[in-house]
Amino acid sequence: MSENKSLFVWNNRSYSATELVDLQEVPEHIATVQSALRFCLSQDSEWTLQTSGSTGAPKTLALSRAMIYGSARATLDAFELVPGSTAALVLPAKYIGGFMMVVRAFIGQLTLHLCEPRALPEVPEGLDFVSMTPAQFIALQEAGKPLKVKTLLLGGSALASRFDSASYQGVYLGYGMTETASHVALRPLGSPIYTAVGSTGFSVNTDECLCISAPHLGIAQLQTQDRVRLLDKKRFHYEGRLDHVINSGGIKLHPEKFESVCDAHSIQAVMSAKGHERYGQVPVMVLRTMDDVKGLRKALRLWDGTAMPKEACIVPEWPLLENGKLDRLKLQTFIKSHPDCLFRL
Repeated sequence: MSENKSLFVWNNRSYSATELVDLQEVPEHIATVQSALRFCLSQDSEWTLQTSGSTGAPKTLALSRAMIYGSARATLDAFELVPGSTAALVLPAKYIGGFMMVVRAFIGQLTLHLCEPRALPEVPEGLDFVSMTPAQFIALQEAGKPLKVKTLLLGGSALASRFDSASYQGVYLGYGMTETASHVALRPLGSPIYTAVGSTGFSVNTDECLCISAPHLGIAQLQTQDRVRLLDKKRFHYEGRLDHVINSGGIKLHPEKFESVCDAHSIQAVMSAKGHERYGQVPVMVLRTMDDVKGLRKALRLWDGTAMPKEACIVPEWPLLENGKLDRLKLQTFIKSHPDCLFRL
């Protein structure tokens, strides 16, 4: 095997992979990079990590080296990253998003700038590639510090619709999960269509949930809980999660669809549900403040009458999972145990 020429830049110094691993008494975010690099330099056949718990209880998952490297190569190819291309790490390397950035840098022989993971990251200008969360991207926009990079990859959660615009050139949203070692599809901001990465192909089951086949990852028929509109074997339009669906008298409501309308009207609202004797479930809108009620009532006029929520409640602090995503199950539990907090819309 030829000498690995990847470089890791920290504190204005460049290190090879082995030099970085040998550093002593480093901060936590560098220690997690060292751990990821030890895997790359080792002969270990798999990497073990914790899932986020966004679709169920957090669990420990082992990913094979073949899957990890297959995913990394697919990303390098998709964004035309070649030896010497520059990138930045602004995510914790102990989680899959940051870990995969380190692996991509190692096998792609990139120059990776190691930035401290922050809600408002500090990123060098003029890089070829950066990956971050939508929350970090939004924080940079709101702070008036737009990134000056060739390609920006967002992943880990949904992106607020007001930022989902084609005016952000070179910015992509990834679709994937821990089980696929990062994204298996990408879409540019402003487009609703995800396109497969690498050898990935898509199909749907009887519930119209996405099924993933990705030979480069060793995946055959991975069934998801994501409802999609399949365009062909390589493209789909995301509709929402099956396990988020609210079944109200046989009418299936996808909260994400309605929440995007609220977001477009600058209303902080999510759709939850409560039990109902006749319909099984009925939708309930959850807001942070009473100030949004008037705007919500205006936005509701755009919705199909069969999906019209008739009740709402105010919850200033929404329950979140460890990864920052909304804990929908806990929110439903709160609504059930606090019926007095509901009011008519």
